[in-house]
Amino acid sequence: MLVNDSGSVGSVKGGSRRDFLRKMAFGVAAATGASSLQTSATAFASSDVHGGSQGSPLTGSFQGAFKESPILADLVKAGKLPSVDQRIPSNPRVIKPLEAVGKYGGTWHRAYRGPSDRVGPSKIVEEMLIDWDAPDTKTIGLVANLVEKWEQNADASEYVFTLRQGLKWSDGAPVTTDDVMFWYEDINQNKDIRPNADPLIRQKVGAEYKLATIVAVDATTFKVTYAAPNPLLPIAIAKTGGFPNPPAFLAPSHYLKKFHPKYASVDDLAKIATEKNLPAWQALWGDAGNMEGAIAFWFKNPELPTLLPWRVTVPAPADPCVLERNPFYWQVDTEGNQLPYIDKIEHAFFESLDVVNLWVAQGKIDMQMRHMSAGSYVFLKENEAKGKYRVLNWRSASTQAYFPNQNCPDPVLAKLFATPEFRQAMNISINREEIAEIVYNGLGVGRQASPVTGSPEFDADLVKMWAEYDPKKANDLLDKLGLTKGSDGIRKRPDGKALEVVVEHISPTGSPENDQHELVKGYWAAIGIRATMKAVERSLYEEHCRTGEIEIGNWGFDRSSVVKADPGRWLGTITDGPWAPTYGNWYAKAPFKQEEPPADHPIRKIWDLWDRVQVEPDEARRNALFQELLGVHKAAPMVIGVVGEIVAPQIASNAFGNTIAGYIADDTLRDYGLISPQQFYLGRA
Repeated sequence: MLVNDSGSVGSVKGGSRRDFLRKMAFGVAAATGASSLQTSATAFASSDVHGGSQGSPLTGSFQGAFKESPILADLVKAGKLPSVDQRIPSNPRVIKPLEAVGKYGGTWHRAYRGPSDRVGPSKIVEEMLIDWDAPDTKTIGLVANLVEKWEQNADASEYVFTLRQGLKWSDGAPVTTDDVMFWYEDINQNKDIRPNADPLIRQKVGAEYKLATIVAVDATTFKVTYAAPNPLLPIAIAKTGGFPNPPAFLAPSHYLKKFHPKYASVDDLAKIATEKNLPAWQALWGDAGNMEGAIAFWFKNPELPTLLPWRVTVPAPADPCVLERNPFYWQVDTEGNQLPYIDKIEHAFFESLDVVNLWVAQGKIDMQMRHMSAGSYVFLKENEAKGKYRVLNWRSASTQAYFPNQNCPDPVLAKLFATPEFRQAMNISINREEIAEIVYNGLGVGRQASPVTGSPEFDADLVKMWAEYDPKKANDLLDKLGLTKGSDGIRKRPDGKALEVVVEHISPTGSPENDQHELVKGYWAAIGIRATMKAVERSLYEEHCRTGEIEIGNWGFDRSSVVKADPGRWLGTITDGPWAPTYGNWYAKAPFKQEEPPADHPIRKIWDLWDRVQVEPDEARRNALFQELLGVHKAAPMVIGVVGEIVAPQIASNAFGNTIAGYIADDTLRDYGLISPQQFYLGRA
């Protein structure tokens, strides 16, 4: 007998061991021939995911006295902390726990790969003005978060936001529109700190980028006005408002002014930078405007006031890296208990996935989805009882993909990568179904990089485009391009050199992606392309991508759920998927190497359509334009999608509460940030 994700019981009769794995992962529907992808896919409230100005009615409600963690109550008694009613806004956001009102206390143990793995901890703690709201596994909407409400005019060119009354930073300082204006004027209009303003206030209108206007109406209300309609702003805030923190539209001015040249001596700032082994004061804030500097990024600076449920107290590269509760956190549960329930989060450092899997089997991990994989699914299931945990399956919106760089330094390769027939040959030479079976235990789907099933932008034809396995046709395509094979079976480039490519990736030792790379290497060799698979450290990989100094990159083609919230994969502007990074930099006017694309390059049509999508107030016309944009990719995919909609196993100890199976895992939705980690607890019966 087995229990599927919904808790119903089915029996296993006949079939292969891999069929059994599918049943465990997808539920009985998969075994009976029903579409498991449809039954487990997330449906969205509307094509753009709208929320009302007052937020969603899908969150909880509360009336009564606030309560707090015992460790905070002790600090109140000792006179070291104000009472809980003085720390929480008069109208806090109320979170309805997924399963039950939790218990206070404990340490959540998880694993990370060091400073470059900053995105994992960030997804747990991110906060923004507007948040996703997922009351169940099939519905996603928007809810007011740091603001108590937002309103917009008829054409979405003007927004008014009202902060929660009594909202406080983690050091107890009040959050006001002074923090909004500091973020707007002193950070986003200072070229030394941010060469380009935050994308949420930097709007492309025609050929120009125009800065929105922000005005403080009073201490808690501010108005944002755009030069043209900006109907996608709410979902863009929900996606991008949290990383890196502080969130978009807010910065702790009372703290950060100490490091700003408008309020402090440049000589003093230079001394601080020297003390921190940084080349200049600008590096205190970050590199090229990324806001990940020593003083500006929450993950690096324990002294930075935040609005997060937990704040870093022992930063990376420590082992463990430690986060501790924010005593001024502004959310409560339906019984008035100040969140979070859990006191502390410890991240243990690892290099090999084998180590993490061993920790899981030994019961040393309380809850983890990041770095868990379908390739380890058998091991994870076999050790559930021993490790005293559950495997709760989510569905990944990401498709494992390879990105041939049309801007790579080798002009011959760049021209080949820009040739549709060459990309088609690289695509159809890959046996996706074999990879899905061998590498991912049959728990994924061979597909082209495309929106996940259930997305408003899902396109069944795009899923299949160039995804068939046809090595004969692949060879014929390369023959027609004049790329003849030598005696060793490797083709010759137009300049007579061997057709060799280097694929850079960050796949950790023991990961299924490494096995995938070896299979892909063999498929490409069979059609005369010699590939070298090269593992590099993440920050180096990102640098190579930003500058275009890469031939082929490997990354997940993610952000595939609410695509219009974060379309950079399709525009070429998210450069860790480097299919045209220097073109993307040119379009975004990013502070990295730029290259203007030829007038007839299809990326120009993609950009033109996106420029029109962003300012189109009519939803039906907006959706039609975006489908036309996807159609450019469908005609000749820019990337090589391999396997997607892979089971994303979440490990949760039997004592870890308020996390369930069945959601979509996507960067746009912040993975399990979607279900409010602040309501997780230890002590589940």
